[in-house]
Formats: sequence, C-alpha cells, structure tokens
Amino acid sequence: MTEGNQQQQQQQPQDPVQRLAIALQHIRRVQNYVELNAPAQGDMINMMRQAGDLVWGEIARIQQVRQQQQQQQQQQRQQGA
Repeated sequence: MTEGNQQQQQQQPQDPVQRLAIALQHIRRVQNYVELNAPAQGDMINMMRQAGDLVWGEIARIQQVRQQQQQQQQQQRQQGA
C-alpha cells in the first residue's frame, strides 16, 4: 500500500452512512461521466443507476433505524424519569 493510499484510508469517516454517501457520490460522478461521454453505453448507465439506488436505499434504511433507536431511547428516559 502506498503512502497516499494510507493517508486516504485514514481520512475516511468511520460512520457507515458517511462512507456509503461517499460511495454514492463516486457512483453518481461516474454515471454522469458515462452519460455525457458514452451515451450509447445504456447497460452500464443502468447498472450504475441501480447500484446508486441500492446504496441510497441502504443509507435511508440505516438512518431510519437510527431514528427509531433514538425515539426508543427518549421514551425510555421519559418513562424512567
């Protein structure tokens, strides 16, 4: 592993949602590039679109679970008070 790769790995966020968001940004950038520069690559564009949608769905799912957990914690605190 090169020094540049090590620095990049250290700078990556530990939060899975943030890492997925970065992955989604990269997928969308490549998708936009292919759409602009190789519009005939319809299958590739569709695969990237589907991959991006899957990543976005996972981000939304994780956020929903976290929100539910926070609500449960608040309810438990209120009941304990």
